[in-house]
Parts: sequence; C-alpha cells; structure tokens
Amino acid sequence: MMLRELVVEGLFGELTHKITFKTPDGLTILHGPNGIGKTMTLSALDNLFNKRFRAVRNMPINSLHVEFENGDRLQVSRVNTDERKGTTLEFILSPQSGRSHTWTYKPSAEGDLPISIIDAYIPALSRIGQRTWMVDATREVLEIDDVLDRYESQLPANLVSPQKGMPAWLDEVLSSVLVYFIKADRLSTYGRSSIDRRLGREPGQTPTVNIYAGELQQQVQKTVASYGDSSQTLDSTFPVRLLTPSPAVKVPTDQDIRDHYAGQAERRNRYVKTGLLDVGNQVQLLQLPETPLTDTVELRALDLYLRDIDLKLDTLDDLAGKLELFLAIINGKFRRKQIRVDRENGLTARTASSQPLPLSSLSSGEQQEIVMAYSLLFREQPGTLILLDEPELSLHVTWQLDLIPDMLRVAEVAKIEFLIATHSPQIINDRWDLTIQLSDDEAE
Repeated sequence: MMLRELVVEGLFGELTHKITFKTPDGLTILHGPNGIGKTMTLSALDNLFNKRFRAVRNMPINSLHVEFENGDRLQVSRVNTDERKGTTLEFILSPQSGRSHTWTYKPSAEGDLPISIIDAYIPALSRIGQRTWMVDATREVLEIDDVLDRYESQLPANLVSPQKGMPAWLDEVLSSVLVYFIKADRLSTYGRSSIDRRLGREPGQTPTVNIYAGELQQQVQKTVASYGDSSQTLDSTFPVRLLTPSPAVKVPTDQDIRDHYAGQAERRNRYVKTGLLDVGNQVQLLQLPETPLTDTVELRALDLYLRDIDLKLDTLDDLAGKLELFLAIINGKFRRKQIRVDRENGLTARTASSQPLPLSSLSSGEQQEIVMAYSLLFREQPGTLILLDEPELSLHVTWQLDLIPDMLRVAEVAKIEFLIATHSPQIINDRWDLTIQLSDDEAE
C-alpha cells in the first residue's frame, strides 16, 4: 500500500507541513531553506513505518497524520503524561469503513532491543556495565533507557525487535508500507563487509561501496546458480520432451527459427555485458546452415532447444535489467573510469587503461552515485517508498541535472516510489511539478 498524504504538525513546536505524494510519477521532491524540517520529515516516516516508536516519541513533532491510498487514516500523537512516566504515543487508525482503533505506546527497556545490537552497531558507546554504557566523546554514562531513547533511530531497521504489546491492526498497517531511508551520511556504514564476515572480524566503519560490492556478488552468484539449476533440469528432460511433442505447439518455419536464434544471441550478449554470463561460458548456440530448414523433426528439435534456452535465460532477466540500468547510469557519468560487474567481486572499478582501482579510492561524488543507484535498484523490493536526503551531496552540477531523469527510470524498472529532500535547484531542474515547498510561512 502506498501513501497519499502526510501532515506533520507541531514540528519544532510551531511548523505544520502538508505533503501530497506524486504517486503517478513515482517521485515527490521536498525543498525549502535550511532548518525547515526536510530531513526531520523523512526521519519521521522512517521511524514510524520501521516501528521505532522510541525514536518517534523523542522527535520534536506533536503529531503525524498519514492518509493511505485506500482512504484509511493513521494519526500518531505525543501525549504528555507526568514527569515520572514520560511522554507516550497515541495511535488512532480511522479506516474508510469499520470502527476506529486506538493504542497507547509506553516505552519499556525490557525486550525492545537485544543488548548485543547496541554493542555491535553503536560505535560511539563503550559498555561499562551489564546495562550501562559510556559515550566515548563526552564520558557521559547512560542507562539502557537513555541509550535506546537517544540511539534507536541509528540502528538498522531490520535489527529492531517488534514493539512489545503492539496490536495486530497497527502492525498490519505499518507493515503495509515498506520504507527505506538513504541518509546524507551514506558513504560509510557501521557494519561488516562480506570480507569481514569471512574473516570473522568485528563490525567496523566500512566504505558503503565495499559492502554493496559484497552484496551484489552474492546476488549475482545466487542468480547464476539458479540459471545452472534451470539448465540442468531442462537438459535432463530434453530427450523425453523431444520424443513426446505437445500437439498444441505448431511446427515453426525456417524463418521462425532464424529470428528466434538472432534475438536470443542479442539477449545473451546483453547478459555478457552485465557480468552474468562469461564470454567463454555463454550458451553455445548452433550455427544454422545457409540453406533453409524443411525437415519437420529438425524444426521441432531446434524450436524446443531454443525455447529451453529462453527459459534458462529467464532466470537472469530481473537482475540483468537492473544491472543494465545501473551500469548505464554510472558509466554514463564517470570519466576515465568504468564500473564493471563480475561473479567474483560483485563491483569493480577500472581506469581507462583497464587498471583495477579500489572502490574506496573513487571520489566522494563517484561513490555517491554508486551508493544511490545501487540502493535504489538492488536493496529494496517493489512497492518500497525510498526516502533520499540531499542527493546533491558531492555531485557536480551536470550530474545533479541528470538525477531526476535517472530516478524516474529507476522508479519504472524497480517499481518503487521516492520522497527526496533537496536544497538544489539543479536537482529539480524543470520538474517543479514534482515539488512540495516547505517553509516557515506554514507556522500556526
């Protein structure tokens, strides 16, 4: 399910922002001056739909009003209680039909997050007791409640435990909207790369491009393995299927076979360019004779053979389409460098003279392009709402001008929707029809 409208009330105690999503285009752009709450708005959506209720509770926002595409509305309000109990959240779901639902969230340290996640993913803290940490920079001592209140929004959404006591209706409505936040500090990730995992290293600060290279390596290898499994199954049953042809399949003509063969060769070459098939390990197609084929048995055999190859290549289709767009976006911008994909490394960089380059040696702008394009195409499933903060960071103005057209192409291929926050008129270019202006004129 997608979102139709978001209203943020009482932002910083005085601002109200209303955002209507440009769903038919797949892209909505927030713009406005610094300090107006663009990043805070993205964070609010991220924390809410990834069920980080502590983080929502601690945001300088009085309430959030969300309208879904089916007309249902969800209101989340901060409710001030006494000083001992602290602030709670009230959730009210008003569906188009049926009765409303209400639930109050009261934070509890017990079971919200495994303590091991705090140790592994918050490098700013050092454990000094069973449930006590010290902030390394300030020497401030924090108890578990303080740690969760202050740092939960920095933890990976997939590692946050479901909130205790959350009713099924709320879990269902929040789970219906997939949200992924690409933050401004996206060039480094606190976690383990594939190399770290293989060597048993502890999590550390790792260039995001290296982590993504490891992820892509696994995706490519998994897809190629599926291709191999499909090939093995089809090859093992080929003789039986050849000798028991289906009467529903008509006998192809010589021209049918030749057209099928030519299209398949072109398709296979595309997969070689994306790194899914090696030049030396391509599907070996027969060389068709110059004289027309007329024998019915031969035509049926070749038709079945080519249809089997289609089925094998189908297993590569989804990833190949994303890789083609990814490489077109990246290599269309890079000068004197080229990004390639292979099974051994996932992503590799080379100079114009084909000398290998470490991905981490690319410029910050080049890494920004890779991180954004990869995140959008490969990390999330169809239907995801991607939140992107300041996409213009480290990008040359000509790259900024290309960003919106690139994102619209990605939205179509990956079947995702974007909400981005930017200061850059170059990013917007001539697409002001996609923008929502946030300003302090909206103060009540």
